[in-house]
Amino acid sequence: MYRLLLALLLPLSASAQVITIQNARTLPVGDTVTVRGVVTNGYELGKIRYFQDGTAGIAANPGTGSVTGFETAVTAGDSIQVTGIIKSVYGLTVIDPILAFSEIAAVPVPAPKTVSFSSLDPALEGQLVRTACVSFAAGGGVFDGGATYTAVDLSGYDARIGIRSGHPLDNDPIPDAPVMLTGVLSRYFDLQILPRNLNDFAPTTCFYYTDQPEQSEIAAGGFRLDWKTNLPSTAVIRYGTTPSLGSEITLAGSTVSHSHVLTGLQAGTVYWVQVASTSNGTVSMSELRPFVTRSVSSGQIKVFFSRSVDPSYSNGFVPDGQSSAEAVAETINRINAAQQTIDLAMYNNNRSDLTNALKSAHARGVKIRYVASKSVTNSALNPLPPFPVIFVNDATIMHNKFMVIDADIPDKVWVMTGSMNWTNTNINNDLNNLLFIQDQSLARAYTLELEEMWGNDGDMPDVQRSRSGSAKRDNTPHQFLIGGVPVELWFSPSDRTTSRIVNAIYSTDSEALFGLFSFTNNDIGDAMIDQYLSGREVRGIMENINDLGSEYNILNNAGVQCVAHSLSGDFHHKYGIFDVNAMDPQVVTGSHNWSFSAEAYNDENTLVIHDYRIASLYRSEFEKRWQELTVPVSAPSEPGFAIWPNPASDRLFFSTGESDLPAQVVITDAIGRIWLKQETAGFLDIDLLPAGCYFISILTADGIGTFSFQKI
Repeated sequence: MYRLLLALLLPLSASAQVITIQNARTLPVGDTVTVRGVVTNGYELGKIRYFQDGTAGIAANPGTGSVTGFETAVTAGDSIQVTGIIKSVYGLTVIDPILAFSEIAAVPVPAPKTVSFSSLDPALEGQLVRTACVSFAAGGGVFDGGATYTAVDLSGYDARIGIRSGHPLDNDPIPDAPVMLTGVLSRYFDLQILPRNLNDFAPTTCFYYTDQPEQSEIAAGGFRLDWKTNLPSTAVIRYGTTPSLGSEITLAGSTVSHSHVLTGLQAGTVYWVQVASTSNGTVSMSELRPFVTRSVSSGQIKVFFSRSVDPSYSNGFVPDGQSSAEAVAETINRINAAQQTIDLAMYNNNRSDLTNALKSAHARGVKIRYVASKSVTNSALNPLPPFPVIFVNDATIMHNKFMVIDADIPDKVWVMTGSMNWTNTNINNDLNNLLFIQDQSLARAYTLELEEMWGNDGDMPDVQRSRSGSAKRDNTPHQFLIGGVPVELWFSPSDRTTSRIVNAIYSTDSEALFGLFSFTNNDIGDAMIDQYLSGREVRGIMENINDLGSEYNILNNAGVQCVAHSLSGDFHHKYGIFDVNAMDPQVVTGSHNWSFSAEAYNDENTLVIHDYRIASLYRSEFEKRWQELTVPVSAPSEPGFAIWPNPASDRLFFSTGESDLPAQVVITDAIGRIWLKQETAGFLDIDLLPAGCYFISILTADGIGTFSFQKI
């Protein structure tokens, strides 16, 4: 039975000519159209409805200026007529606003069109599609609404799967075995498939990869690949320096566990790899993935903090700088030393000194590509500098703070990253960390990320091809060996960075420390609580404890020691420190706050560094801030501690007086170098110090005291 109109129709709709959806899609943006079709989704995709006729599909969105009632009245299986205006939103053709609509009849939802990922085409946009033998890269995890996921079909082609906030699949398990995938083909820059509910993941039987190819044993001339298939299979490895590949190796034998070492490769170079496995005549292609060889660069990692650290926790290591001035000076020195190229992605910039250094580099012939956030003020870029700049991610923020210098010169290349924005407040007032890494392999990965936002690999940006935020792809290497140090690199929102942070937390054997500007991510908070309840020491410092969804009270209520930063300046760090003195010390740092926005929307970068020295340095930063917030910096409570003479011209004497408490004594100079570190329970006679200003820290079970003295 035909149903009555559920909305007031405008006068034009009564006489409007109905055209096919295919014809409507060819009309210019701004034209008014009237089309009919059958709806393929309901509330699960929000207020938007996709519908299709025999020719094509299209989306209808009740945006500003639309008649009321559309999203509540229209559901899957409704045959409808819609009048509205053609619009393009992030590449998706939409009817918005909806000027009039009517429901004609209730009919079966159209059967999905069976396609492979390789045949996904804009002509299918808006229609229901189905693909066999689809595997999720994040299989075994949990869907997080507001994110996109990568899936691969039997031919090795990938597609993006979108799960909106509030989707019925939010918090449901991601399939860990291949499925028959059904969904609406939509677009957010790239084409993406939108499943509607669990019924769109139908179990299926096929030949597939239980483990996709992973890299290990990274060397300058090659690396090892390991992968597994669910059935015994033979394999051909195809690889090359571009996604077009070009070289191949055929492996002998049939097995489910595969391994091969690629050799004869170039150092510091990205190689794309895809495996073709064959079982009983069926060929299954792995994901096409980029890996990188080890560089011949020095691998030096320089660490800067904007404020002084506590050397008693650094295991004898000293940061390369303990002030914002030193961090800025290093940045300008690196820019001044650039010979060929500078690629920069910086969230915000109001610093004329840093911008002028870039201008000077450009004037002497250095090619500069600058990516800035479109959603914040960049006063140092107004008026625009003489080098090209692209402003990206107007939906949320481009929150990166990284720079790549001379990526093509192995012994000159440097990568800068960390938490420091180029603003006066963030540099002069706030607490930050900054890394400078001399490694060409890492530089290659950061360059790929910048070029995705740049829109090409050329000198000038391409706004039409630029990708930022959730439009980006997971298309960079992730594993590196830098000066013998294993390092991971993850970009947001394409690389599921939260899961990498959670992995680091769960690998902890003894101690997990964190220092964060914002912490609202439930998955990471749950991991911290799990580790605390499992007997690990867990402590943290947070700045924005009142953010919506903050983990601050949740952590403290669970027993985790978490303190609010209440001193001057923002605690702008985004780091985690795990197992400094255990088998696998790790530091997680970069631009990525532990928040949902950082995971799902913002452009971010995160390093995971597996190194005792780096972990020790970051712990010395954390402990200094922890003491400032929890322990008064004064003389220990036991009487009798004394240092004399001050200033000292020859020898310095330290006494614990009548106390027999064991004490650790650490003497550092004004730039943080350690000159003495010793346990004592009585008297020390200290000599051999050159002239200068020093600090002596005395740590006992009762507290910590820090005193200054001079050697003349």
